[in-house]
Amino acid sequence: MNTTAEFCSARLVACLVCAVMAGAGCSQSEYRLQADREAYSTIAERNGDPRWAAEDYSIDIDPRSRYFDAYDPDHPPMPADDPTSQQYMRLVNGHEGWEHWQDNGSRPELENPEWRAALSEYVEVNDEGAVRLDVDSALRLAYVHSPTHQQQLETLYLSALDVSEERFRLDTQFFGGSDILHNHNGKLVPAGLSFDPAAGHFVVTPPFDGVESNRLSIDSDLRAQRRFATAGQLLVGFANSFVFEFTGGDANLTNSLANFSFIQPLLRGAGRDIALEQLTLDERRLLANLRAYGQFRQGFYTQVAIGELGVSGPQRNGGSTSLQSFSGVGGVNGYLGLLQQAQQIRNTEDNLRLQLRTRDRLEALYDNELIDLVQVDQFRQNIEVTRATLLDQQNALKLALDNYKTLTLGLPSDLPIEVDETLTEQFQLLPREANPILVSLFDLQRRVGDVGELVALEVRIGELQTRLEELPNDDDVEDVDQTLGKFLSLTEAIHRRLKQLSNDIQLMDQKTESDTPVLSTTESAAVEQLKSQFANGPDELRQEFAKAQTRLKLLSDRLTSETLEATVSGNIEWLKQILQLSHGCVLVQSISRDVASEPAEALARANEFIEPVRQLFDDARSDLDRMDSAVPDRESRMSDDEKQLFLKDRQRLHQRFRDLEKGTPGYEESVARLQSLREGFTNETRVATVRGLTGWVQGYLQVVGRLSLVPAQARLEVITVEGVDLDEDDAFRVALTHRLDFMNGRAALVDRWRAIQVNADALQSMLNVTANGDLSTAKNNPVSFRAPTANLRLGLEFDAPFTRLLERNDYRESLIDYQRNRRNLVQSGDSLQKGLRALLRTLEQRRLQLEIQRRAVSIALRQVDQTQLNLNTPPPQRGPGARAQINPTTAINLLNAQRSLQSSQNSFLSAWLRYYAARLRLYRELGIMELDPDGRWIPNPLNSDSGASPQSEQIEPLPLPPGLPSALIETVNHLQKHSAATPNDVVEYARIPTHAAVRSSSELQRNTAITHRKDEKVTKDRTGGWVATESIKSGE
Repeated sequence: MNTTAEFCSARLVACLVCAVMAGAGCSQSEYRLQADREAYSTIAERNGDPRWAAEDYSIDIDPRSRYFDAYDPDHPPMPADDPTSQQYMRLVNGHEGWEHWQDNGSRPELENPEWRAALSEYVEVNDEGAVRLDVDSALRLAYVHSPTHQQQLETLYLSALDVSEERFRLDTQFFGGSDILHNHNGKLVPAGLSFDPAAGHFVVTPPFDGVESNRLSIDSDLRAQRRFATAGQLLVGFANSFVFEFTGGDANLTNSLANFSFIQPLLRGAGRDIALEQLTLDERRLLANLRAYGQFRQGFYTQVAIGELGVSGPQRNGGSTSLQSFSGVGGVNGYLGLLQQAQQIRNTEDNLRLQLRTRDRLEALYDNELIDLVQVDQFRQNIEVTRATLLDQQNALKLALDNYKTLTLGLPSDLPIEVDETLTEQFQLLPREANPILVSLFDLQRRVGDVGELVALEVRIGELQTRLEELPNDDDVEDVDQTLGKFLSLTEAIHRRLKQLSNDIQLMDQKTESDTPVLSTTESAAVEQLKSQFANGPDELRQEFAKAQTRLKLLSDRLTSETLEATVSGNIEWLKQILQLSHGCVLVQSISRDVASEPAEALARANEFIEPVRQLFDDARSDLDRMDSAVPDRESRMSDDEKQLFLKDRQRLHQRFRDLEKGTPGYEESVARLQSLREGFTNETRVATVRGLTGWVQGYLQVVGRLSLVPAQARLEVITVEGVDLDEDDAFRVALTHRLDFMNGRAALVDRWRAIQVNADALQSMLNVTANGDLSTAKNNPVSFRAPTANLRLGLEFDAPFTRLLERNDYRESLIDYQRNRRNLVQSGDSLQKGLRALLRTLEQRRLQLEIQRRAVSIALRQVDQTQLNLNTPPPQRGPGARAQINPTTAINLLNAQRSLQSSQNSFLSAWLRYYAARLRLYRELGIMELDPDGRWIPNPLNSDSGASPQSEQIEPLPLPPGLPSALIETVNHLQKHSAATPNDVVEYARIPTHAAVRSSSELQRNTAITHRKDEKVTKDRTGGWVATESIKSGE
């Protein structure tokens, strides 16, 4: 007895210890790590095929990501909560909330605070902290930060957990536990109501003393269950019980029980098709999602590069037979879209600079009355329109960049980005090195022109001063009229220059005495008179010169031999006053602008442009050499007529370059002319030198301006695209072989096909074999099992299929679902073929458009060159006394030519980028986009042999639909009710042949039309097709 008690006590302690340990279980971290190990191991089982093998499928976020969470994943701190909502965690409906919500602390921010500092570890960051963005760096950023990519990995991971769950269901599962119960029963038994047989009625029994009980019960059990591939289930259990009575002698009792239960379906729910279906489905879905992730990486590259994902990615709820293919419409977004917008902005800036230079030239012509104001205003208006367009483009680029950072890369919009535009540098046709030279030359031209005009006015004033002394004695009407004309020309020039007189007076007053030339008495008086009158009112002075022009014109019109003497005597003093004011204006501006040092300084500045322009010629010669080197590649895709045209264009371009270098005006002639001006400059030749320098600058500007168009034409001809040698049939064959989603689509269709069998199983009767039994101990000993205590029960369970409406509907739905998906897969193949045909046509279209736009740019360059040449050509004289005028259409011709150049440049850029994007899209649609471990595209050549790959699986033709199991057909025929049909009520079936695009000549099958009556049975033939068992009519 003591031995048994000791054993029981030890058993009690052991049970308590085991209960505490079991209650504690594994830690949260251990459970998480177990899940990781199982999921990654399950994925690794399928990751050996190089067609979809993933280098890294861990869901642990990169520590450099802004979404990285540095806190303990199993005990994360509480994120910032809404204050109003948080009150319900503290007190809800009068109940105090859980007090431990804050045990893990709180986090100040949601994103990783260190992610910006880590950027320089994997992308280039400049000194200002801006990330240098190209395709490779954008891809690295996207893999580190993109939530979209992370979501695909997590879906793949969850699919692996689904597999581990179903594997667990078919594995042996162990369960165990222990219950401890203390039960106290008092010894007083309360009054009760009972029947007294002797008295023949119910009586109330008084309370009485019974037996007090203080009992402790410890019940433990251990179970194991197993589901078999045959759909059978086995449950085995072991239980024991210890009972301790602490009242009246401390008695105890122990016993044990071993039992089992087994059930095996024979009809409904029986067989491996039912038992293994969910595991089969999850295993196949995991493989499909691994493939889908492989295809997603291809789409992820295109999304980063051209802004188009084009794939669906992993789906946890199963694959689809409606597969995504190219729709036939695709643009250029993503990184290439940013490059396109940036280059279009540069084209607009180049066009604006060209317009501004042209406007300055037109305004100079207008000041000299060589062109009307309408033409000048046309350019002024278009300049403002171009400026507004430039602002729109710049704002659109900033918005596109923000969208790219947030939606594609997963980065905040305030991250500074510097876009690497190396890929589109080839589209910078006009050399930007010429821009500062042209700007400086225009400044020199204005400076020299201003000095030249002041020098010319000074000479003209001197001549008119002499002429005024002779005028009273001149009786020649024509000579006097010419003098009045010279005064009119002088007043017009001075009237224009009065606009800047205020600034010139200030500059002159700021000069020191040593910087101011010594003036004669007459010159000083002229300056003082001008300043005095200007101080009285600048507007009055300008009005006086305006009135002077009107008065001079009137005097000239009224001048005759009869009025000659009165005209001269009545206006001679006024003419002297106008001449003195004009002389004062010229002196003030000459002093303020340091004309005395000219043209020596202008000659020195002009000489500084010789070497930079020589470098422009060298660069242009290099561009021409590159153009000549590209001729074989360009001509390889040209017809004979196109080759001849290309040859003529190159010859004209080389000739234009030679003319600019050695012609008239040309670079070498300009260098020699400048040297002559420098050597011949003296004080005596000052006026002639200024005039010669004015002409030199104009000619040199023409050379440099026209020269910038030569490398533009040469660079234009160098830009090419890589051709695609692939016909439509080969493209379709390659896509069917390599497209991972079509592999999944075929698998998804078979999943729907299997569902027919699964749902048909539910239509059967339920017939189960059952068995259960138990064996217990006979003595007060936990191991004293005795055979006579055993019980065994065997049986059959049967449920007739009297009511199967729900099951019937599910079965019919599975048939419809299968047929739908069969059609979907066929249509997906059609969509793929259509998309590939459209894509190949689009590629050819883009290639032809590239050549068309190339010719358009070439023509636009010639138009700009010719219109600028026309502008620089001196206008013809219109007759005696008439001013020469520029052609009234010159400005609009220039404007149209410059607009055409910008438009054609943008169209040429768009055609090239669209071709590039279409070619990238074609690789993805064919399923042959090879990526390196970092996700970068490896652009292998694309041709009709692209489908040949040693890893490519051999796709055998699948008859559509595949045949159903004969047992299923028999079951359905047995269950369904046949309706009567007329003899002529015939249904036609067509055996669907292997798709023409994926079969070879040896695989072609005959199309056989088979007819049967609706009430005849349908069975399978040996090829898996549907046939009727009676009245078969065959035909071709």
